[in-house]
Amino acid sequence: MSFEVRAASEADRPEVVELIREMIPGVDANARVTWLYERNPAGRALTWIAIENGEVAGCTSFFPFRLWLDREEVLGALGGDGYVRPKFRRRGVGGLLHDASRRAMMDHGIGCMYGAPGAMNLTPLKHGGSREVGHVARWVRPLRGAAIGLRSSLIDRLVRGILRPRFVPYLEPMVRGDARIDEVWRKASASIRLGAIRDATFYTWRFIDAPAHREPPFVIMHQGQPIGACALEIMNGGKEIRIVDLVTIPGAWNSSLAGISRHAAETEAHTIDIKLMAIDGRVRQMWRAGFTERDSKPFLVMVPKDGDRRFLDPQRWFYCGADSDLDSLE
Repeated sequence: MSFEVRAASEADRPEVVELIREMIPGVDANARVTWLYERNPAGRALTWIAIENGEVAGCTSFFPFRLWLDREEVLGALGGDGYVRPKFRRRGVGGLLHDASRRAMMDHGIGCMYGAPGAMNLTPLKHGGSREVGHVARWVRPLRGAAIGLRSSLIDRLVRGILRPRFVPYLEPMVRGDARIDEVWRKASASIRLGAIRDATFYTWRFIDAPAHREPPFVIMHQGQPIGACALEIMNGGKEIRIVDLVTIPGAWNSSLAGISRHAAETEAHTIDIKLMAIDGRVRQMWRAGFTERDSKPFLVMVPKDGDRRFLDPQRWFYCGADSDLDSLE
């Protein structure tokens, strides 16, 4: 029997919640749907489900994001929660779901769908019209001797002291609707050609309201003025700190990284890392802040037929950890 693919309605919520439970074991699926699907400030999620003989085979979703494109606000979407139940796999269900979502983009005013998906979703997304337009790389900085194989506690302390930045900006916890974030975004937006709008509304929803509460956001301060915003997560039993997101005013990127590294050095973490478009990280000369490029994965973009080709230019994109549907990386 062929599959029926249709847009999910409110009546399908219980089935979508169950699919999420299967897809992400251990997650509070109801909390995820409330936060990500229903309370997204850019708009409610758009979900499509595939059905065979009355049984739901899988789903995929678009999570609307306000994007900044050449100094204008446009609507894009982060693709996520693509899942096909095991008994229905290898029958083209994923491709059918992505086909349906692409056909609906113009009707919903969505200029592009973007993201760096897991390996399982790469092929269905490409079959559904997504294009690989670059790679997202992980950039890593050691914080102590143990990160570079020096196990002696004395040497570790010495290296930790050498690696700890001094006289750098400092971090203050963000508050709900923090006006300092709006000030940072207003200045940062002048240099961002294409990326999610990272204002106080977005940061409040994406980090403060996220169910897991594992990625606290901060304002980066220098001489009493906000110069950036970031969110951090402690991982791997405290040995790693991920810079989940970072946005700064022009000219403050490296000093903000130094402030974050100083903050991280006060913990027991061995390393700190951040994910960026590989080409962006190279242009930013991440090595100057002590970061080296490590592993990477494809960055995909899907536009409607005859859509705006600017979304397919990898040199325009600013992509970081807030461009994710995960509210915890562990």
